[in-house]
Amino acid sequence: MRLRKLSIPLALAATLALTLGGCASSSKTSSGAKPATVAKTRGEFCLVEKKKSQDIRAVALSKALGEVLAKPENKKTVKTETISVEKTSQIGGQLKKKKCKNVLSLEPGFAREMVRVAKSNSEINFAILGAIGQVKALPNASDIDFDLRKPAFLAGYAAAGVTKSGLVGAVSDLPPEDTDKNPGSALGKDPVSAWAGAFRLGVEYYNQFKGSGIRFSSWEQSAGGPLRVKSKELHQQLLKLADERVDVIFVVANPEETGVVAELAAKDAAAVWTGQDLAASTPDLKANMLTSVVIDASGCAKQLLKQLKTGSISGRDYRGTLKNSGVKLAGWGDYAPRFSDSLTAELAGIRSQIDSGKIDITKLETHRG
Repeated sequence: MRLRKLSIPLALAATLALTLGGCASSSKTSSGAKPATVAKTRGEFCLVEKKKSQDIRAVALSKALGEVLAKPENKKTVKTETISVEKTSQIGGQLKKKKCKNVLSLEPGFAREMVRVAKSNSEINFAILGAIGQVKALPNASDIDFDLRKPAFLAGYAAAGVTKSGLVGAVSDLPPEDTDKNPGSALGKDPVSAWAGAFRLGVEYYNQFKGSGIRFSSWEQSAGGPLRVKSKELHQQLLKLADERVDVIFVVANPEETGVVAELAAKDAAAVWTGQDLAASTPDLKANMLTSVVIDASGCAKQLLKQLKTGSISGRDYRGTLKNSGVKLAGWGDYAPRFSDSLTAELAGIRSQIDSGKIDITKLETHRG
């Protein structure tokens, strides 16, 4: 039941390049520059992507930008240099070869290398997905990211509130992302573990609040993250967990692997998907879904386009949060009857406390140790 693999097509690259001014908010272009002049500058924009990228953030942002810029009123003509690489060592040379003036990096795994390149090339403006906390001292770079920990925390609390077996878990078929040192980033070296860890924190918060004993299964203690399996094994692993009475499972998988959640409902289990609203995008799978932790990059895309249209390419980072709707928790679908009025009220209260900063997931993680 696999869906077609989501990728960043070359046709989209031309439209993506137009947003670079909005993302790379520290561009050297003066505030008085006319938008039309920016749009007609040829060969100025470069899009850096990873070949066969499967990062859920890259997929979400590219899709949102494509949808916004495909509208007739937003279409522009511009030559874009697309740089598709497999290794970060190839980036610097390609940027010089293409004589890039503005660069949008769509691969979070490239963030550390892109920051290094930005430090050495002050004449180039950069917008770097996944570089949160790394570009504070760089006037020629801005960062973009989406904090999925917050809706994942809510999903964990909800899972603890509706589980019948008292067992929940987390599984991924994505390998740990070795981003080395990432100063200032709450995601540390491995975003998948950070998102799954937030889900687990939500379960633990429920236990503390309710005095309950909901147990967390399928967690690799030594690695401090979710159970990791190969893509070809993920579907069977989910069914195996369901047979073991783990009835809510947080899943972080390749965007194309949506079919792995099939048959969970038949075993009285449900998944929490990561990245997109799976029940909405694939209705035939909705019975297997408790909810989804969603990246909604439309707000970011619109903001970037607005900046470009006004001709102001000023320094502005972007981080998708619950508060600005850059990330969301989807609805409960077929599982809505399991949510009591009190649980719904508790979730609303927790959401409010996350927005106000009273619940700080980073501090909760540190306190847990």
